[in-house]
Amino acid sequence: MPEFPRKVLGLLLILAAVGVASWQALAVSCSSPAAAAETTRHAVPPR
Repeated sequence: MPEFPRKVLGLLLILAAVGVASWQALAVSCSSPAAAAETTRHAVPPR
């Protein structure tokens, strides 16, 4: 693959990853505290 399209594709992948991460952080911060606690509770395995 030529160098220029490879750099453009890499940049797009990085921007997509940053966009998804920021969108998830925004979704968590805008959700209610009860929903956030529910998600956290299920993410931790029982002892």
